[in-house]
Amino acid sequence: MVDPRDPGTIAMSLRPRRGRPPTGKAKSAAERMRAYRARHVTVKCDVLRSVITQCQEIQQLLESNQALRDQLDAAYAEIARLRSGP
Repeated sequence: MVDPRDPGTIAMSLRPRRGRPPTGKAKSAAERMRAYRARHVTVKCDVLRSVITQCQEIQQLLESNQALRDQLDAAYAEIARLRSGP
């Protein structure tokens, strides 16, 4: 800066700093890590819940598939009985 009362000062050209300007709201490493862990715990819980739901749906499909197979086996047995004659 130039002092208007001092004739001997000259304007200095200051180069702008590189990178993003500081905001004054930077988090410490511990705060960043705490936030990271909190985000990933939430994601893991959500993923686990969706996997459990999918496993339950798969189990229900397997049970209904087995019931249909049992019905099919009974139908084949009935067809074989009818073909063998009265």
